[in-house]
Amino acid sequence: MKPLAQNTPEKFLADFLMTFHEEVVRGDHDPSPAMARFYTPDIEMISDGVRLDWDKLVAHIHPVRRNLAEDDGAGFDVHEALADGDRIAARLTIHARMRQKRVSTEVVSFYTFTPDGLLRRSHGVTRSLGRS
Repeated sequence: MKPLAQNTPEKFLADFLMTFHEEVVRGDHDPSPAMARFYTPDIEMISDGVRLDWDKLVAHIHPVRRNLAEDDGAGFDVHEALADGDRIAARLTIHARMRQKRVSTEVVSFYTFTPDGLLRRSHGVTRSLGRS
């Protein structure tokens, strides 16, 4: 994945999220080694007021894996993103196929990355766009 400085913010974020999904979320391996390629050890992710650190994020991956369909059809549409140095503000939609339904979630978030592209902090809000 190209560093943020060599990409548009939209492309960088879409690539980051899709690669994270393929390497961390999918599969039944221990997620920690793969997560270390995407997150700093002191990661702080706040979504809808809920704070997740490294340990809580690792624990969160297991139920996500159990609920995803085998062919989850995951996708990330980054509608707009603005970068300022190591920070990105973005509005995007996450699509996934769960075992019995397809879900889409709108996300508005602020991200902080390290110079080498690791996510250090995320703070955002989500809204369900429906299920089918």
